[in-house]
Amino acid sequence: MKKKNILRNNKGFTLTELMIVIVIIGVLASIAIPKFRSVTTRAKAVEFKPILAHIYALQESHYSESDSYTSDLGQLGFDDPKAKFFTFSVEADSTTFTAIATCTADLKGENNESLRGMKVTLDQDEEHGGDLPLRRAAKW
Repeated sequence: MKKKNILRNNKGFTLTELMIVIVIIGVLASIAIPKFRSVTTRAKAVEFKPILAHIYALQESHYSESDSYTSDLGQLGFDDPKAKFFTFSVEADSTTFTAIATCTADLKGENNESLRGMKVTLDQDEEHGGDLPLRRAAKW
């Protein structure tokens, strides 16, 4: 008799209660994971902004000294920033320049498209340009 009493007094969760908890966790995860992914992509995608601004400042300084822009980042005194997600280059002639950041990482845009190989630009008039999916991801 004592044995039966012990089994009846066991407290615990039923299988139904555990399944309800699992479903709730699944619903919350299905909402949170895509939002988290877009936030992390945006955080990675903005890596280029301060670097392009730095290239712009270096070009303006070079122009004020020599009355021309240059496509040689070394001549500008630009040190490789060891960026994780972008490479940087400049196209220039004597009166115009375009600083270019090219995405080298497997980042995904709003519609899950790959951003690898896409570019964003900044020119001598501080106009932003480049591929639209990357610009959207970085709010450029």
